[in-house]
Amino acid sequence: MRYDYSALLRDDVTSTVHRAFKTAGIVNITTVAEQVRVRNLAENVALEDIEHLVLQAAQLIGAAIEFDGLGSDFPPLGDGLVEDGDEHATGPLDFPQPTSIQ
Repeated sequence: MRYDYSALLRDDVTSTVHRAFKTAGIVNITTVAEQVRVRNLAENVALEDIEHLVLQAAQLIGAAIEFDGLGSDFPPLGDGLVEDGDEHATGPLDFPQPTSIQ
């Protein structure tokens, strides 16, 4: 994690968090961080580091936050995640039945 972020990046984080909070009433940490990252590609800062800055800025203003992904990039569970035979990734778990000890 870096600590020497530019003033431009910090200002962008702060203004984007304020704008998101005013328009939606909630700050989506992942979405706001990605918006800031794309606008500041020259800074070469990892998304996780920007998410940390966004979280700090949202907490400073007491904003409600959420951690929602950037979209449906991931396949739904059980959709081809297991490729051998009829097994499914979301199949029922087979736990042993409890037995009484006498």
